[in-house]
Amino acid sequence: MVGCGHICALWLRYISIGSVGSRGRIKRLAVGIVSDEYLDLYILCLVALVFTVLGFVGVVRSAALASVTLALLALLAFSQIRSRRHVADIARAQHSDPLSIFRTKFPDDLDSRRASASSLLLIGTSLGWVVRSRSLRQMLRSGGKIRVLLLDPTDEHLIRVTSEHLPDGLSEERLRQRVETTLDELADLRAGGDIEIRVARFAPHMSISAIDIDRPDGLIVLQHYEHRPVEQSVPIFALKPADGVWYQHFARDAERQWADGTPWPLAPAEALRRSARPLFKVEFGPELELGMSKAQELLITGVTRNALINSKYNKFEDWLRNGCRIRMLLTDPSSDAIVVAAERYYAGRSPDSSRERVRQTLRLLAELKRSTDGDLLVRLTSYPLAMGMISVNGSPDSRSETSVLFVEYYAYQAPGEEPKFVLQPADRPWFENLYQEAEALWAGGRDYSLISDMAEPD
Repeated sequence: MVGCGHICALWLRYISIGSVGSRGRIKRLAVGIVSDEYLDLYILCLVALVFTVLGFVGVVRSAALASVTLALLALLAFSQIRSRRHVADIARAQHSDPLSIFRTKFPDDLDSRRASASSLLLIGTSLGWVVRSRSLRQMLRSGGKIRVLLLDPTDEHLIRVTSEHLPDGLSEERLRQRVETTLDELADLRAGGDIEIRVARFAPHMSISAIDIDRPDGLIVLQHYEHRPVEQSVPIFALKPADGVWYQHFARDAERQWADGTPWPLAPAEALRRSARPLFKVEFGPELELGMSKAQELLITGVTRNALINSKYNKFEDWLRNGCRIRMLLTDPSSDAIVVAAERYYAGRSPDSSRERVRQTLRLLAELKRSTDGDLLVRLTSYPLAMGMISVNGSPDSRSETSVLFVEYYAYQAPGEEPKFVLQPADRPWFENLYQEAEALWAGGRDYSLISDMAEPD
């Protein structure tokens, strides 16, 4: 009866539509009736009702009713078969492999989808192979809009960290060159269409091609970035709006990444904010003593180094007894350099006070030499030092993961502590530059003997 009521409602609607002479609506209604998945049941219900009434009033004979009944049973059996197939399809879908979405290759129609898209959002590290494809040029010629988010090539730390996950042979410099090349190619494309470019100060965790994501036929193709892949990074998977929550999840993720990007080329103020700058400290932390404790050799330069030797005298004894080679370069107390240092660097300290501090350091070093008989060498320089340095395993022969330079800049009569910073071999070329400066100062210094009792400088 429900089916008959549905048919009657459709028929009344047909009559009302015909009364207003709307052919378009009649056509849509007819298509709706024919394509209705319950049409066979409506027909079954209507025919059964009609022939039941006709048989009851005696219009139709028994033989005819029997034939119609058999025909209705056949139609009912066909509907049952179709229903069981629907149930089987649902069961197969529930037991399908959830990992079948993952692929080792990009979809075959990805380029054609990009070429015919009206909007495209690309996110990745360098994406050179995508930008060089013809699909982007075809899309721009047809009036599409492209947004591209890449690594920020001016962020040295980001480039270094990202390069650590790339295949062997792709160094920091090669990664930076790849990103800059892609940005140059995008700048050329921008002249021929609607392209917006941004750079990220974070490393994208996957490449994303988001095609017409606001349309019913949208597509998102994602490639997971592996750590040092041997071949192409996998898995690769594609999502459509029919995938529901996960399609929306990755669409929102892509938009958040885009929102956090910075327009390229960088504005002058932004470029200045991102320029490389050293990280200064007021004091060295526990890493100073930890680094020195792992040293096979130490090269220490400074004006007096009195505070260092006094505060770590026992540690210096241990290091010398354990075989550490120590070279110490101090300012010659008999030279004009000590006067320059007192007047330039130390507000309120006289040249005589600075001379005495150097002599006290030399007495302590002489005592260390006698008590340990360690490999301790001292030289004096007449050059007015601009900074003090503690080099831990800095020479090329002893360089390792423990190599480090602790550098202290001598400011002109500045109140408070001098600015300090730390360099490692990865901080090329500055590590090499400052280490070689220390070696040049050592080479130009004058040997000082620690053998005589309570040795005094000339």
